[in-house]
Amino acid sequence: MAATDTVSLDTSEAVAGLRARLTSARNADGGWAYYAGKASRLEPTCWALLATRDASSDVLRQWPSIDGLLLERRDGAPNFGFHGLALLTLLDLKIEHQAGNGALVAGIQRVKGRASPRNQFSAQNNELQAWSWIDETSSWVEPTTYCALALKKAARAGMPVDRERVLEADALLVDRCSVDGGWNYGNSNVVGKNLPSYVPTTALGLLSLQDRSSDDAVRRSLTWLEQEALSERSSIALSLALVALRVFGRPVQAIASALVQQITTTLVLGNLHAAALALYALRTDHADAAFTL
Repeated sequence: MAATDTVSLDTSEAVAGLRARLTSARNADGGWAYYAGKASRLEPTCWALLATRDASSDVLRQWPSIDGLLLERRDGAPNFGFHGLALLTLLDLKIEHQAGNGALVAGIQRVKGRASPRNQFSAQNNELQAWSWIDETSSWVEPTTYCALALKKAARAGMPVDRERVLEADALLVDRCSVDGGWNYGNSNVVGKNLPSYVPTTALGLLSLQDRSSDDAVRRSLTWLEQEALSERSSIALSLALVALRVFGRPVQAIASALVQQITTTLVLGNLHAAALALYALRTDHADAAFTL
């Protein structure tokens, strides 16, 4: 079947197809790669565990770490954003990492995105420090959303969390909210030019700031996402939009229908990360607990 074929599935068929694909593509070590036959990676493994609700596997419990930071792949280096996603997964599925979830919380709090002095080429405050993808680089929106939300969830679970660290991350996200509402991947503007918002980053930004729903940045971004959620027809964008708007109690039927229509293409393309995200988004029995404060 070609990726351009438009075969309509209903939700139950889509869920069954996604579940079967993830089951068949699981690696012998219990994890998932981005594509079948490749080495397990942290991001698709976390989404697949959340989607399948598998708390019995030891794969995430035994995932390699160094100094309280999970490695992006078994012989790689830490990726701070995916470390945050892993924390959300561990907390949601009530899995304790072999190093201790408290050690993972402490590990992510120790690292910061690189600060830069204010300058005439950007209206945003680059002195704010949240999270980068990797060490010694600037803060980005996506890793900041995952890490900040994970720390908020950890705090609500009674774990020691530096509140000032979370508040600075929130401030960075508010500062980087685009003029139209929503978030770009990094900056909101460069050399006097406002940058566009994107559906995946806006959905993640809203999830991270759901406890600040009265903020103007959140209200504007929620309006933007409701208007633009169907503009990016990929399983990743539609899935994240579906989860975020559902957490905010907004209507999502049109987005869910669009996601179901996208599943045939998702399965043909073989991206297991996208398949896992779609399965998580289409299931309603978890009540989005992993991403709800």
